Amino acid sequence: MNDKNKLEIAVYGKGGIGKSTISANLSAALQLSGRRVLQIGCDPKHDSTRYLMHGERIPTVLELMRTGDSAGGAASAPGQAGDGQDFLCVSSLGVGCVEAGGPRPGVGCAGRGIISAFEYLKKNHAKDPYDIVVYDVLGDVVCGGFAVPVRREYADAVFVVTSGEYMALYVANNILRGIRNYDGETGARVAGIIYNERKVANEDERVRRFARAVGLPIAAKIPRSTAFAIAEEQNRTVMEMPAEGSAAAETELIQSLFRELAGSVNDGLSLYPACPLSDEALEQAVLGGGPTAVLSAPASLSMETGAPNHSAAPEHAPDDTRESLPSCPPLYGCAFNGAATAAVRLTDAVVIAHSPRACAFYTWQNISSPGRKNLFNRGVLMPSAISPNFISTEMGQDDVVFGGMDRLRQAVRNAQAERPGAVIVISSCVSGIIGDDIHGLEEMSTPETPVIVIATDGDIAGDYMEGQRMLMHTLASKFFRRGGKPQPGAKLVNIIGETGMSNNSEQNFRVMEGLLAKLGIRVGCRFLGDATIHEMQHFTDAPLNLLADDLPSGHELAGWLKEQYGITVLDQAFPVGFSDTESWLTEVANFFHCSELVEPLAEAERLRFQREIEALRPRLSGKKILFTVINIHMDWLFQAAKAAGIHIAWVGVLNYLHQDILVTDDPEIQSVTEESLSRDTVIQKIRETSPDLVVTDYTFAEEPDCLIDTLPMTPTVGFHSGVRILERWADLFEAPEEGGWKNDKRMFEKYYA
Repeated sequence: MNDKNKLEIAVYGKGGIGKSTISANLSAALQLSGRRVLQIGCDPKHDSTRYLMHGERIPTVLELMRTGDSAGGAASAPGQAGDGQDFLCVSSLGVGCVEAGGPRPGVGCAGRGIISAFEYLKKNHAKDPYDIVVYDVLGDVVCGGFAVPVRREYADAVFVVTSGEYMALYVANNILRGIRNYDGETGARVAGIIYNERKVANEDERVRRFARAVGLPIAAKIPRSTAFAIAEEQNRTVMEMPAEGSAAAETELIQSLFRELAGSVNDGLSLYPACPLSDEALEQAVLGGGPTAVLSAPASLSMETGAPNHSAAPEHAPDDTRESLPSCPPLYGCAFNGAATAAVRLTDAVVIAHSPRACAFYTWQNISSPGRKNLFNRGVLMPSAISPNFISTEMGQDDVVFGGMDRLRQAVRNAQAERPGAVIVISSCVSGIIGDDIHGLEEMSTPETPVIVIATDGDIAGDYMEGQRMLMHTLASKFFRRGGKPQPGAKLVNIIGETGMSNNSEQNFRVMEGLLAKLGIRVGCRFLGDATIHEMQHFTDAPLNLLADDLPSGHELAGWLKEQYGITVLDQAFPVGFSDTESWLTEVANFFHCSELVEPLAEAERLRFQREIEALRPRLSGKKILFTVINIHMDWLFQAAKAAGIHIAWVGVLNYLHQDILVTDDPEIQSVTEESLSRDTVIQKIRETSPDLVVTDYTFAEEPDCLIDTLPMTPTVGFHSGVRILERWADLFEAPEEGGWKNDKRMFEKYYA
């Protein structure tokens, strides 16, 4: 303790075990002994100080925080301290009384309420005038909020209240687990067990066996007594009762026990380490017999001297009762972010993030940054139109403590007033942790504006891709027509599995839309690119569905849609490069019986390809390029590079994903595919070949002495994919040495400086 004259005591125990009665009588006894005592009730029922205040229900800290009435406004009510501290009431004995309070049952987070209340009390210096603070804390709830009083900056000593009932002892053992998690094996802050007798069979023996097993003294045994019932009828503590009438002897006994307990507090408590039992050891100790405990034990740590005494260690202490979280793979962005990023692609929907402002801000940045970057590279500042239909409930502290459903319902009503095609509600970690039940919001749906709920709960539901999967499956189940039949003879396709994180997804769609249009084929629904609710409702009208990107998530979606809706999907994703594009278009045209249109289209594109390559040859011919990449097939690029006169020095592929991949069909290209391609091997190849350019998608410990470029995560699709990469390389070779490739720097100086 920083001040040996000040002491903070936490009284923990199972709900209904009598800890509030014990706390109130201990506070009264300490006050009567001449100490200045503050009791803080940490139970959402906020009845800890009821008998100290003679039945008066005092305002709680959380109520005052929520209404804003505690900052020195109106005059204090009877029993209140005044001076702007309306949360503090004073009993007739002079005990300061505070109730932290909590939310309505079933909403919000009472644990977070305790944290907020403690922060508020600290800010308002509530504890400053008092010698002793007694925290009355519910022990059944083991979340971090209810553990706040036992943190080192608060409790100097902890009393554990229990009876001989098994569940009371089970909770007492859990409380010791919580203390052990804070203090480790060497800390000692447990003052002992307060045995509140219930008169059940073998009760004394059970409590003694438990105390012996965990190495704690029974600091006091409080007998079951009519004195408590009489005091409760009069709404007061036993310490304030006159010792008279038929219960005089029992009243005197209870008062003497609390005076004795208060005396031990004033004289300096002996403290012990928390040594909880495993569940099996607890059952054996309490129910299965064992050594008998004594009513006191040697001190393991004196509050006066701080000197440890290891003689108080329990005979059967477990090695370590602390549990660690199971190991799990990293999450690449949360499910909330993934679902929200995909949901805003619905152009006629409003997406509501039930989240704090910060969560929504980061998601909004993720959504808008590709568009802002593309505009920036063209010298255009971001217009307001790029901002998606994405809003947040901006949950604050009050919402976390008391629940945020009222705020969310109002946000849904406001969104519906705009008459969008749908309102999509996505939950964050915070709303999930406090238990806001967003599923009931679907009852707010109207025929014009359905409300769709995606309970991602941040990263609780999984990672970014899991959030997108949840959104897709939910939207399909709400809007796709089961049993729907494609329109006979319709040259109509849907696009599925677009990569929302890619900068060029929209560009790739436009390329393929243009090629399909030349075959007389139109696009019905992009699931999920820019789409409308109406387009989703007619998803099953299309006879054929085209996969945009060759990614596991896209193939998973395609498989699920086949299973659920019986759709037909072309297995090959959007083609990259001339050869693949020609064969892909042929397959699509065969499906729609228009294959005669492919050859003239391909011939026109072949002539264009040759013209573009010839224009690039003078700039690229003779250049030497080395590739070292992770899991990628690149024949589409090699064909264009060789046509432009580029020499491919070497190709190394790190098979990081352990897939069967074909890097190239070209026998003239030297390549190697390994699952453990070392950087030393790559550096050696760079030294041997002296390339003009290294194309890679990972970093080097030793940077090569040449230009470096990367391949896009999602290449440009269509006939001219390779040509677009070659154009970039030509510009890269001709750029001035200083700043030419630092495009952002040049653009910033031009448009912002």
